[in-house]
Amino acid sequence: MTETISLDLEQNFCIEEDAKLVLAARQNPGEFKQLYQKWMARIFRYFYFRVGNVKDAEDLTSQVFLKVFEDLPRYRDRGCFSAWLFSIAHARVVDYYRRGHREVPLSTLAPETVPDDLPAQSAYRDDIQHLLVMLQSLSMEEQELIRLRFAAELSYQEIGLILNRKQDAVRKSISRLLERMQSQWEAKNE
Repeated sequence: MTETISLDLEQNFCIEEDAKLVLAARQNPGEFKQLYQKWMARIFRYFYFRVGNVKDAEDLTSQVFLKVFEDLPRYRDRGCFSAWLFSIAHARVVDYYRRGHREVPLSTLAPETVPDDLPAQSAYRDDIQHLLVMLQSLSMEEQELIRLRFAAELSYQEIGLILNRKQDAVRKSISRLLERMQSQWEAKNE
């Protein structure tokens, strides 16, 4: 219960902060930099985990922020700037794949940092390989939930707004998904 209240307060603070940043950017286009700095890394990670390469992720990120900059005067503050922002990002990804690019499953992306010592490297690679197999077994919808929650670091409410689902339904879906993955992980390590 305390964790839920804490998350709600944090989320409300972020929504209020975004509203202030949007207002400032509308009044002075030079202030758009604050919105860009706050959201750029999350948008980039979302794209990177969708397209699988830095160049395309950077291009898509720049397209999103150009669109946001152009459309900001017409943005209607309905309480969740991030949902609007990621709806634009999602539309860019759809366009990207319509142009013939291939969807990149999460399982094909491996982290770039590897431990220094040889035994740790071996264990790390085994764990990563198992995680990638687990991710590959997820549906594209489940992979999208993982991307939005962990790569984009969005709240359940924000994800719900983007996917047109209720916040509780999103929370339950992600919770069940993580529980299932945890059980698979533990079964592998037995």
